[in-house]
Amino acid sequence: MPRTQPDNRPPRRWRFSFRRAILVFLVVVAIGVALPFGCVGNRQFNTEPEDYLRVYRTDGGLPYVVSVVEFDDQGEPWDLVQLRAVVELIRDLNAGSENGVVLHQFIHGWKSNASRDRKSGQRLAWFEDQVRRLAEYSEASSESSDEPARPVVGLFIGWRGRTYSLPILIDASFWNRRVAAHRVASMQLVEVLQRTLRATAENPESKCFLLGHSMGGLILEKTVGQTVMAEILSVEDSGGSVPLGYDLIVSANPSTEALYTRQLIDALKRTGVRLILEDRNGARRSAGGPLMVSATSEADGVTRWMVPFAMRLNSVFVRYRANPDPSVPSQTQLGIQTAGHVPFLFSHTVEVADGEVVLTEVPGRWNDTPFWVFQVPEEVSGDHGDISSPLWGQLMFELMERNEVFDPDLELRLAGPGPIDRR
Repeated sequence: MPRTQPDNRPPRRWRFSFRRAILVFLVVVAIGVALPFGCVGNRQFNTEPEDYLRVYRTDGGLPYVVSVVEFDDQGEPWDLVQLRAVVELIRDLNAGSENGVVLHQFIHGWKSNASRDRKSGQRLAWFEDQVRRLAEYSEASSESSDEPARPVVGLFIGWRGRTYSLPILIDASFWNRRVAAHRVASMQLVEVLQRTLRATAENPESKCFLLGHSMGGLILEKTVGQTVMAEILSVEDSGGSVPLGYDLIVSANPSTEALYTRQLIDALKRTGVRLILEDRNGARRSAGGPLMVSATSEADGVTRWMVPFAMRLNSVFVRYRANPDPSVPSQTQLGIQTAGHVPFLFSHTVEVADGEVVLTEVPGRWNDTPFWVFQVPEEVSGDHGDISSPLWGQLMFELMERNEVFDPDLELRLAGPGPIDRR
């Protein structure tokens, strides 16, 4: 076999050619053309009252409202007239309703904006449908209880979750929009949520729900989590109980780091607080549902793959504590994953049996707090953006019913550890 001679030739270098220069030039031009035409401007979408405050009625005549409050890329409201308009309307409806109103606050996520245009992700149009369904549910509940139905006010929190209209650029915006979501979780968002919540609570029979989707779930947990922590410490210090502003808080397919979720669960465990229901006579009993929920689809590829990939890149600049106990997730694992992909944090399992959603407690669960964490099957949520299926709606109403939130004789409260005074 002949011996081969070593190749001592210098490595080939990239050489200029006219063809290569034309190719590079065309790529640069294509990107330059795509960016301005594919960009969604940092602007207010709803400037007229008929856009940011719409009043409808169900077939049975019950009023329901779809309102919008928009935030810019720095977490500041575009125009506080949007907030003042919805607060005034809530007070008007409260004054004319024996059982108050239902306030449904919603924070949208990545790839959406506060626009009804088809290129905006259509989340605002979806929200209008959800508010109508909730109003119909309020009507149905009143018929079965012989109590007046509550009008429904939907509050859509808009932010620049969609910066491009071209598919490739939309996906590439993940890192940028995640950073923006942290800015939107601002003091002024807390103000908007609290002002509308307090206007609703002026009638003690009113109810309030908060839903955040995707990066909207991250925004939700970063803002409301601090308020909940203050309520937890208030209960621990007083040894009594406090009424809750929200009857249900849900993060749907949230992109929140599991480390943040675990911190709130840990505080609930250490203080031993829990949910109770108190009737008009002061009698108390344990509530059957959660205070907060983090629900993630088994088919959610964004939180399963994209979030960990992005957070691993970020971890180059982050230092996590060493884990002395291998039986619990490390800071590193919790810092790069979302709660929906850390089984240690799960409180329940969800199955679909005979077309019905079935919630079951995890045996021996570590997370035995009112902050429920679980995955849902693909039939309930088919992917990261799917929170529209009938089974998803059934799950939401099931969570409400466990706390009997539409019963005007009951109030949901946060109580400290110890026996429940049943009176």
